[in-house]
Amino acid sequence: MRHFDDFQVGERHDIPATYEMTESELVSFAKKWDPQPFHIERDAAAKSIYGTLTACGTHIQAVVLFLAARLPEETAVLGALGYDEVRFHKPAKLNDTLRLVIECTETKPSASKPDRGVVKNRHILMNQSDEVIFTQTTTLLIKRNI
Repeated sequence: MRHFDDFQVGERHDIPATYEMTESELVSFAKKWDPQPFHIERDAAAKSIYGTLTACGTHIQAVVLFLAARLPEETAVLGALGYDEVRFHKPAKLNDTLRLVIECTETKPSASKPDRGVVKNRHILMNQSDEVIFTQTTTLLIKRNI
């Protein structure tokens, strides 16, 4: 179990798991959460600026959480405090294979509650060509090992 004091600013984790964007999942997710034609209809997607089916933003964020949960060591997270600097750099397209890199950018022990601290991580989601698809900063409240 990783605790607050185990995090070091500058550390980087290349998550070994990947995630493939299949047509059935792209369409089923988007039909429920963001039914834009370029997310759910192959013909409409082909005529769009993307040229193919793409994942909706909520789906991309769900993939980031799915991959982050594949870190080899569990983290003593007490809660998420926020997602900032959310950016969609390129579309996640049909048949893309996505991978996640997590970089620790800040650690701050709580001044009022010594049993916890705040960690900021940068999430970088890339496709099979190492193109950056999505980035965000995640702020987590993490238990200290005291």
